[in-house]
Amino acid sequence: MEYKGEHEEDFNELKQEELPQMDGSCDACEPDEAQPATQVCHICSFAFCPVHADRHASSTHHVLMPYNHEETQANGLEAGPEAGAAEEHGKKNTVTVERLRCKEHGQEGSLYCKPDEKIICVVCAVQGEHREHEIITLHEAYVWQKSRQGYDLLGCTQQMAEKIKTKWTNPEMSTEQLEEYVNSQFEELRKLVLLEEKRTLHLVDLKEAFLTASAAEKIAEITLETEKLQEEMANITHQLCLLEQAEAQAVAPAVAVEALVAGPGPAHRVPVSNIYTFFFFF
Repeated sequence: MEYKGEHEEDFNELKQEELPQMDGSCDACEPDEAQPATQVCHICSFAFCPVHADRHASSTHHVLMPYNHEETQANGLEAGPEAGAAEEHGKKNTVTVERLRCKEHGQEGSLYCKPDEKIICVVCAVQGEHREHEIITLHEAYVWQKSRQGYDLLGCTQQMAEKIKTKWTNPEMSTEQLEEYVNSQFEELRKLVLLEEKRTLHLVDLKEAFLTASAAEKIAEITLETEKLQEEMANITHQLCLLEQAEAQAVAPAVAVEALVAGPGPAHRVPVSNIYTFFFFF
């Protein structure tokens, strides 16, 4: 495929955990007819049956290793039922702020490192490994990532179909060579799908992060305004109580006003003119 060289760097960035997990069956077989895996390619993280292992090795020249079923099962058993339950729980709760929290500092991911394309916390931006990088807001990062061109899966599929069709009509190409070529094309397309999935999930993380941060900011503003109102209400109630006491004790208005003005309490007091008006009314 012509896009192989264009995205080769992206292919190399794929981590092991982002590729399909090996379950003991051949990844190249049809899902409902999958044969037991006997070989594994650690470069692609794919497991193959004997037939597909030979085809993969001949088409990619990758070194395949024996697939150890017992070791894979043992590793799964060592994790125990609790680890399995935790993993399943993590999958069900992928949409959560906790997964966007900085693992190094434990802070909420509220900023974005543009060179590393990573959600970071304030500590990372100020004194962490990203302190000299270009830092932008989460909303800016979302707009930037969304404006970038993704992988044209439809175009790549059509291009692959045309190439396979050309090879199919080539009389000099044997059946085995055609099968190897088709397998190699589908493997590259499969990697492109994984890369596009990774890009889309990153966009979801960014959108969730900046919406969560915006909601938290609004909640903080509302909380602050509520506290101010409660403080003012408490102050007004306190001053009204003093005025009622002054009226009950027949204290002169001027003395009551001086006591209210000089007395302790929050800064937001009822204006002195309002106090005189109150006494004049009575």
